[in-house]
Amino acid sequence: MNDPDIRKSCTRSLSYHGFSGPREQLLALADYAPEDEAADVYGAGGAVARLEERTAALLGKPAARFFIKGMTAQYCALRVHADARGTDTVAMHPQGHIASDEGDGLERVAGLKVVRLGRYQPFDLAALQAVEEKLAAVVVELPLRRSGYLLPPLDELRAMSAWCREKGIPLHFDGARLWEGAAGYDVALTDLADLADTVYVSYYKGLGGLGGAALVGDDAFIRRLAPWKTRFAGNLATAFPQALSALAGIDQHLARMPEYVRRARDLAEVLASDGRIIVHPVIPHANSFQLLLPGTPADLDQRHAAFARQHGVWLFNAFTESPIEGRSIAEVVIGAASDTWENGEVARWIDALLAA
Repeated sequence: MNDPDIRKSCTRSLSYHGFSGPREQLLALADYAPEDEAADVYGAGGAVARLEERTAALLGKPAARFFIKGMTAQYCALRVHADARGTDTVAMHPQGHIASDEGDGLERVAGLKVVRLGRYQPFDLAALQAVEEKLAAVVVELPLRRSGYLLPPLDELRAMSAWCREKGIPLHFDGARLWEGAAGYDVALTDLADLADTVYVSYYKGLGGLGGAALVGDDAFIRRLAPWKTRFAGNLATAFPQALSALAGIDQHLARMPEYVRRARDLAEVLASDGRIIVHPVIPHANSFQLLLPGTPADLDQRHAAFARQHGVWLFNAFTESPIEGRSIAEVVIGAASDTWENGEVARWIDALLAA
């Protein structure tokens, strides 16, 4: 459904940070490139080094390493933990991105075995304590996107962190949306990251960068990533465009995350008053939530394309099957695009989509 021609014709969007073309994006990045700064060479130096230093400081960890692709970073992190612990078994939620969206790459590519904890809700300490196998790491996705961008209760997360440290099992945060998760919890990024031994963050989701990710942890962990980064083909000749866009995203969006969370919760309350719409969760845990809309994905795709052409507004990137017969899932992700609309206007847009 994500038709690039229709999307290009739209002037406003419900989610993310609005639209800009490649030329506009590249010109804006020039402001983040000092005239005397050389490009990184295979990730060493330049804007990549500046980004790594800034990311480590933001998360309160000793060091960071940049990766062009998030799953490359995650595979490398878990392989390092597996080597150190002498086991290939990791625990994670079945709805997590690593387990559900990468074509079984964890098993087929990274050579790891998965213990799946939970079903739809984030797993808790009791589920973790019931695992009898030796674990290389425990992975917690913050927030858990496929389940509706859910965050485990903070006290439960702290309890799992304490248990993992008592048992000597590394706790790894799949923090593709950690920036948003910290705002949802209303805690400092450093306090949240301190609960985990290693953390993955993405630069292109909430921060709106061109791509790229980072792993943070202690110096020994970061050093041990190097051979695995090479093995997983994670080195580009240079990555300064992605690094510059990440630095820009940090400047432009990180401080606004609490605002985006508040706007998501306000909008969810308005949309929940429409009896045709199921909002999940009723109170968003972060800046994102699901809408369960009446109709099949194919039907809603057609309606959405017609709506976008007529109104010049892009509402949703995709509609997917839901567990409830006759309904499909759409996602709302609040970002800077919300500066261009009011909640009542969004309600009218969705009413028009459903009435078509």
